[in-house]
Amino acid sequence: MRRLLPGGLTGAALAVALIVATASGTALAYFTTTGKGSATAGISKLTTPTIMAAMPAAGGTVALTWSAVTAPGPGAVNYSVTRDGEAPAGNCPSSSSPASVTTCADSGVAIGTHTYVVTAKWRSWSATSSTATAKITVGPVTHFDLKAATATPAAGATNNLTITAQDANDSTVTTYTGSHSLVFTGASASPGGNNPTVVNSANSQIAFGSATAINFTAGVASVTSGRNGVMRLYRSGATTVDVSEGSISSSPDPSLVVSPLATSKITLGVASTMPVAGAANNLTVTAADTYGNTTPSYNGSRNLTFSGASASPSGSAPTVSDSAGTAVPFGSATPIEFTAGVASVAGGSNGVMTLYKSGSASLKVSDGTLTSATSAVTVAAATASSLTLAAASATPVAGASNSLTTTAFDPYGNTATGYAGSKSLTFSGASVSPSGTLPTVSNSSGAAVAFGSPTPITFTAGVAKVSSSNNGVMKLSRAGAASIVVSDGTISNAAPLAVTVGIGSASRYAFANVTPSAGSLSSTCLFTCAVTGLGNSGTVKANVLVTDAYGNTVNSIGSGKAVKITSTGGTISGSPLAINSSGPAETATQFTYTSKSSGNFTDTITAATSSGTTYTSATLTASR
Repeated sequence: MRRLLPGGLTGAALAVALIVATASGTALAYFTTTGKGSATAGISKLTTPTIMAAMPAAGGTVALTWSAVTAPGPGAVNYSVTRDGEAPAGNCPSSSSPASVTTCADSGVAIGTHTYVVTAKWRSWSATSSTATAKITVGPVTHFDLKAATATPAAGATNNLTITAQDANDSTVTTYTGSHSLVFTGASASPGGNNPTVVNSANSQIAFGSATAINFTAGVASVTSGRNGVMRLYRSGATTVDVSEGSISSSPDPSLVVSPLATSKITLGVASTMPVAGAANNLTVTAADTYGNTTPSYNGSRNLTFSGASASPSGSAPTVSDSAGTAVPFGSATPIEFTAGVASVAGGSNGVMTLYKSGSASLKVSDGTLTSATSAVTVAAATASSLTLAAASATPVAGASNSLTTTAFDPYGNTATGYAGSKSLTFSGASVSPSGTLPTVSNSSGAAVAFGSPTPITFTAGVAKVSSSNNGVMKLSRAGAASIVVSDGTISNAAPLAVTVGIGSASRYAFANVTPSAGSLSSTCLFTCAVTGLGNSGTVKANVLVTDAYGNTVNSIGSGKAVKITSTGGTISGSPLAINSSGPAETATQFTYTSKSSGNFTDTITAATSSGTTYTSATLTASR
């Protein structure tokens, strides 16, 4: 026997659901069946939730409470809330995230009257509550009202802040309480590097730009016992201050004008820290307070004294132009005009500094009471304008090596360090020796170059020194005084290098005062001489000298020294000849050579040691 279920369904069906809606749309029926047989379905309703409370509070929050709905079958009932037809905020469930709660708190609710609806959901069934309204009179915090105790604080002075959390209608949001991490901005550090600060609730000074813990009570943060909002600004002048927490910031930002303290120091500014010697360099002198703010009250003419730089090697003293344009040496009172705490150059007056000594200098300025900190400058030498020569010895022996140092100087006596590399120099001022040896200087490659010829010399930072017999080894062979001059074609040594060349050791005989009766005498006549066209029975007369290797006559060789004269032809009279023991070493008398009376001849006359020290012989050739 088969038993039919209502509607003609058989008991063999695994599950049948029937939903019947009443005319009002709120009555629902639900039943299930499994197995065989017949049964009568029971019908239940998903009841409508009721909003029991919608309580508004300051700060834009609404506390909602609604009645619970009993599920008509297995499973929980979830709820969602709408505010003005949209999803709420806070912890209220929404259609996208329903929950089985019956209370929630909506937040961020704007000022005005708002409508709330709660919808219950169970499986595919839903039931919606009647509307409830809530009126917000004090909305969420939209900005801070920031006020300072004074709008004209002195630099570094305490200035109490009051911070009020307000809504869009500028009402105080009393629910904004407890500690909040605020960030203050807007003011800058002083010229001396002092950052603006605000004292936090724990009495620590926190720099602008960093998180600052501030306590609020009923929407207001005010200073208590020197903490929780004491501001200090150090930079003078106009500024604004802003405070923010995330997207909430102060509006409008208060404007303040910070006044400097009394003048406690002066500062010295230099237009160039690497000036060239002799060049104008503008100074700026500023009167400042302890935080480095310019003090406008420091006005008018002030007698300043500048120090820290020295005179150049040539004696040029450092100077600063006063307010009248007069160059005043360092160390002397210098009238300087200040305007609103600053003295600056105008038209070449009132602070144009000129330094002449190259190298580092540590500049300071003082008004008699206040002294500036050091301003470091490094002065570069000017362009080379002269050369100087220095020798290893001012009294070299003829033919000896004598190392030269050549230095380029600027107009103020500083070594012209920019004068560098290979320079073509010409040396002059010394003469050829009696034997014909030229004065020379070795070039940068070590070759001996005669005076008067271009000589490549290498300079390093304005100085040329000898290295391994190269680059300036001078040899002078003529005894006596010499004044050595060097030039690169444009500049030279204004004061020649004075040297006195000493005579070398006695080593040779030489002829002097050679007088032939006829014919011609060779142009070079010292160690060797030649007389041509003498003729028969002609005569040649001469003295004999004792010289060094370069033909310089030696002196005071002592007694017992004589020279004999011999000839390969003709006759000699007056030999041997005694050499003076003191004074120039020459014979007091002359010898005479007489050629043969007829026929051609070529005779060699030799001067050699007769007694005493042996020296190298000298020869004279006489021919018809």
